[in-house]
Order: sequence, then C-alpha cells, then structure tokens
Amino acid sequence: MRHAAAIALIMSLPLSAAMADVYRSVDPQGHVQYSDTPTPGAELVHVQKQGIPGGLSAPSSAASSTAAPKASNTSATTTSPPTLAKAEAHVQDQLAQQAAQKAVAQDVEQSRADQCKKATDDYDNAVRARRIYKTGADGEREYLSDADVEQQRMNLRLAMQAACGGSQ
Repeated sequence: MRHAAAIALIMSLPLSAAMADVYRSVDPQGHVQYSDTPTPGAELVHVQKQGIPGGLSAPSSAASSTAAPKASNTSATTTSPPTLAKAEAHVQDQLAQQAAQKAVAQDVEQSRADQCKKATDDYDNAVRARRIYKTGADGEREYLSDADVEQQRMNLRLAMQAACGGSQ
C-alpha cells in the first residue's frame, strides 16, 4: 500500500510542476527571462500542449508515462518557436517604442532648458542695461522711456518664469 502511494505521489509531482504558470520578462539589458513567479512587467506565457485540460497528456501506465510527455514536449517545441519569435518581435517593438518615447522626452526637456536659458539671459541683460532700445524701421535706435523699460523688464521676468516653470 505504501509503495502504491509513493508511486502515485511521484507520478503527480511532474504533473503539478508542468501545470505551473510560466512568466516571460525582459530585463533592462534586453535579456529574456522565464520564471514561474510573476515580476512587474512580466507576461504570462501560454504553452499549448495536446492532451487533457491543463496542457498535460494523460499517462495510461508507468511505461507509457515517459513516452507521453516526450510527445507533448515535441508538439510544444514545434508550436513554441513561432510563438516565441512573435513574442520576441513584440518585445523588440515595445523596447523600440520606449526608446523613442525616452528620446522625445529628452528632446522636449532639452528644448525647455534652452528656452529657459534664453529667457533668463534676456531678463538678466534687461536688468543690467541702463537703457533699453528698440531698433526702428530705418535701423536707428529708439530708446524706451523709464515706464516702458520697467514694463519691458516685467514682461521679460514673466516670460522667464513661464519658460522656467516659475523656479526663477
């Protein structure tokens, strides 16, 4: 009786391990990893096998139990590579999209930094200048009145605050 119970326990161990979910993830270096525990960003991989629900072949005896998993592994191997290649292509597409999003974010941040620097320089120059002028249509300088200078400085300060996010 113990012998039969031990054999039944041993036979059920591979079945419970084969029924476990498999998760696929890609690390920051682009390496694909498979695990039985989910991690953030991992996707559940479904391996289709012929046989009973749950993806396992039902063994009829101890002799055929070794042959049945080999047959189901062969069918999984023949269906997995296209699925795996498709999944890897999908991951590559996602990585390319994330890289593009990161590049756009960096470009936008650089543009904002450039705008902030220009607005800050314009304001600093207006504050340092004793007199501010505009170039007329004929190319001559037209100096602003004191009230106009204060208004120009105020406008440049507001433009600097808008460009720099109010941190100045």
